[in-house]
Amino acid sequence: MRPVPLSTGARRHAPLAGLFVVSLGASLATMDLAVNVAFPSITDAFTLETRSIRWVVISYVLTYSSLMLAFGRLGDRIGHRQVFRAGLLVSVVALVLCALAADYGSLLAARIVQGVGTALVLSCAPALATLLYDESRRLRALGSYSSLTALASVIAPLIGGASIAALGWSGVFWFRAPVAVLALLLLPVIPHARQSPPSTHRGAPDVAGPILLATSLAFLLLTPALLDASRSGWLALLTAAIGLAALGACARHELRAQHPILPPALIRDPDFVLPNVAGIAVHFVAFAVPLLAPYYLTRIAGYAPIESGAVLALSPAGMLIGSALAARTAGVFGVRRTALLGGALVAVGSLTIALWPSLPWLALILATLMLHGMGLGLFQVAYADIVVAALPRQERGVAGSLTMVTRTVGVMSAATALTALLHAIESRQSASGASAAVAFESAFGTVFLCAALLLAVFLALSALRRRTWRGE
Repeated sequence: MRPVPLSTGARRHAPLAGLFVVSLGASLATMDLAVNVAFPSITDAFTLETRSIRWVVISYVLTYSSLMLAFGRLGDRIGHRQVFRAGLLVSVVALVLCALAADYGSLLAARIVQGVGTALVLSCAPALATLLYDESRRLRALGSYSSLTALASVIAPLIGGASIAALGWSGVFWFRAPVAVLALLLLPVIPHARQSPPSTHRGAPDVAGPILLATSLAFLLLTPALLDASRSGWLALLTAAIGLAALGACARHELRAQHPILPPALIRDPDFVLPNVAGIAVHFVAFAVPLLAPYYLTRIAGYAPIESGAVLALSPAGMLIGSALAARTAGVFGVRRTALLGGALVAVGSLTIALWPSLPWLALILATLMLHGMGLGLFQVAYADIVVAALPRQERGVAGSLTMVTRTVGVMSAATALTALLHAIESRQSASGASAAVAFESAFGTVFLCAALLLAVFLALSALRRRTWRGE
């Protein structure tokens, strides 16, 4: 069916309307922050240890992070809109399955299905957003897209807290199903006139490369979680071996491929590699807030779920502000310096969060979350522009997917490493006679201190190469 020609006024407003629909679909993923508010409720409902809650994150994030680049490449070949639509359909089904889960195993299985839907949506959402506008407005498009999805993150903890109060933990899944349906119904609003250009790749699609990449990512990301969960460690070693073998096979295949997923020249360029490593490091540290702050606010500060959600909303509110300011900040300081500034603010915010147990002032908590979120918003938009600018326009699916993969690798690593560190410190404190509250406070502060220092050291070392953060 041919698209109906748009009037002059409609054409002027079509990109903005299309950007709203794309952001609405992508917000299904950012609204997953509401699940973090439900962590204490899920832990209690299924009688879990605190450390076991990480599998709610791992099962979901592992799935979409391993599939993202493969789906991004698929979108570049067959069309971003088609892949985006499929993701919305899968997400509707998955959210209902999550809400209806009768036991913890069923919930984790449904989260895997949700991860597939999220991978389909997020692999092509940034591509659709940037291709709605001319290249001269690419950074502003990324900033607007990030701002709209950040707005969903602001709302999500508030709705999540209210949903938990009304429906229990399943409410954080129920309220998103209508959002997915609405995005599906509004999909025709995205204008056809500025869809991605046809792929220049001819011949049969390269299936082996994406499959090998997805396999290697899945097994390597699963290894730390299994190492922590298995006492013997043999299963983790087997998983790591499979992941490394798949990664080696993928590297060999890509070197010989006519159209590799990423050009080898970029992989060898430190000024491209270091910002991507920074993407992992920043999100590793940043995820400590939605992962651990709900427990502090509930167990130590004594907030109810809806109050905890309201406080946590300050972090995505900061992201909203940071994303909105990113284009203007980049115009003054440059894109790469803006990314560095954003990462530094995340480190400073994390360092200040480490002081919460000693200085439990509400004003400090709110200001810290806002600062932390602003840094993350600045970094995400600037980093996305660095990656998108490095790849051809017809490969926007791969470019957008890469920014999401680095983010989710950081989240995945944090879900395993930070919860393990928290548990280890809590156990040591409890063994020495400390109460549960004191043990948690000590572990909470130490985890955030270590995370902040890790990010600060990485950014300082990467800044020794002047072109990485100063060259444009």
